[in-house]
Amino acid sequence: MRAKLMGVLGILGLAAGGMPIGSAIAETQTVAVAKFDYTDTSGEIRDQAAEHAARLKAFRSRLETGLAADGSYVPISLGCIEEDACSLGTLRPELMLRRAREAGADYLVVGEVHKMSTLVGFGRVDVLDVGADRIVFDRVISFRGDTDDAFDRAADFVVKDILRTLAEPAAQNAEADKDGGRGLR
Repeated sequence: MRAKLMGVLGILGLAAGGMPIGSAIAETQTVAVAKFDYTDTSGEIRDQAAEHAARLKAFRSRLETGLAADGSYVPISLGCIEEDACSLGTLRPELMLRRAREAGADYLVVGEVHKMSTLVGFGRVDVLDVGADRIVFDRVISFRGDTDDAFDRAADFVVKDILRTLAEPAAQNAEADKDGGRGLR
């Protein structure tokens, strides 16, 4: 049934939303979100490694879901997410870029989270335009708390900031040009 509907829409040249199919496809870009690295220097005695791994996995997943929510970006897998070596802390930048290219990603999101104390976390998030090999978004974030809710709020904030920045071509160019257009090197 779905195939028949798509065939009819194709003949009419319309996507389900009433837009020409070509423009809907041209506007949707792919984004790959790599694993985020995590460092804990809080000095807390209790081992929280499993909790932090779960929060980091949920953070990454929330970024993917949030970036896909408005339909502008389609998340794709790097093919190494279940492996330990799928973050910038564990995989050389050249290999990470190659993985993103092989996966067909237009954008690659990478980053890290650092737990400084019981109440303070901070991190870095970068978005790379894979085709141009240049950073189009780089932010240092900070947030309060070491809870699921704190990580969720931080991820939601990052998603909004990424979407806003990528929607503004002038901002993209300014971000990339301020550091000489460096990419993952």
